[in-house]
Amino acid sequence: MSIQSKTVLITPQHWGLGHVTRTIPVIRYFLDLGWKVLLGSSDAGADLLRKEFPNLKVYELPDYKILYPSKNMYWNMAIQMYKMHLAIFKEYFAIKKICKENKVDLLISDARLGAAQSNVPSIVITHHLHFPLSYKLFEWFADTWMRFFYMRFNQIWIPDFEGKINIGGDLDHGFKSNKHYYVGALTRFQKIEVSQEYEFCFMISGPEPQRTYLEEKIIAQLEEIEYKKSILIRGTKTGKSLPVLPNLQVIDLATSEQLNHIMCASGLIICRSGYSTLLDLTIIRKKALLIPTPGQPEQEYLARELNSNKLFFSTDQDHLNLRIQLPIALEFPGYDNLPPAINLHDIVPTLLNKLNN
Repeated sequence: MSIQSKTVLITPQHWGLGHVTRTIPVIRYFLDLGWKVLLGSSDAGADLLRKEFPNLKVYELPDYKILYPSKNMYWNMAIQMYKMHLAIFKEYFAIKKICKENKVDLLISDARLGAAQSNVPSIVITHHLHFPLSYKLFEWFADTWMRFFYMRFNQIWIPDFEGKINIGGDLDHGFKSNKHYYVGALTRFQKIEVSQEYEFCFMISGPEPQRTYLEEKIIAQLEEIEYKKSILIRGTKTGKSLPVLPNLQVIDLATSEQLNHIMCASGLIICRSGYSTLLDLTIIRKKALLIPTPGQPEQEYLARELNSNKLFFSTDQDHLNLRIQLPIALEFPGYDNLPPAINLHDIVPTLLNKLNN
């Protein structure tokens, strides 16, 4: 495919905001090339895209509406499998309609499993190529299920490094195909040198009700400890009212520029161990306390590996104790040995040309 001016539709999943945020550098790349860029997401994902790119058309796509009411991943997925497949079916036809009406030349999905179109070159961005589950039969079934959808795309872009020093480990380094390519750490951020403004930055994210559970736990514990000026980013525009705490600034959502500054100006970041958040940390090189979303094996695996390798301190949500664990987290170094980021301008033209073969 030529990189001359065309129309691209970019459709990140809203399963937490991480899938949306890591498509931002991809969106910027195609804007730099002079392409017409159309966007599609759902709920807070679409809100963030409109906030980030107010001049671009953002289509509202069907939302998977995945909830995590239980800490048991098997139960969470079993009770929602029908709802997920219905959303996949609906998004296929919604995206098909957008592609036809706008004569789309290229489709890029981030984890929207039903996005691939047979008449439009289709790319999926994902790191989640393996499901680390305790029961091997379920693990095989989950991996086979995901592979069925991923292999419908022409290319699979993996936001990780190909070598032994990488971010995803078993999540993306055991996958075998002739369609997947490692594109480095996809992040909207850059490391900026600023004075520290916040002692702590609390970044709340992920599916409900676990987002709310973590927010409530953090607020309750902050009422009991002393801290200097800090900030809490809620990751939603629909959360219930919070009490006003001294030294704590609260905002709903932040643009990339705002969040980049906030994180670089913070002494310690308290956040989920979501893959896209880790991508951001590879660039800004900040210390963090990681709290995996209960019932998400991927986040639990990443948090466990990073804690074991003594890069980041992690704790599960039930055992979060800010008074004890904030000082401990500051003793861990964070990322310090990863390869430099890959410039999309160096790799994407080659990948687009391969779509013609």
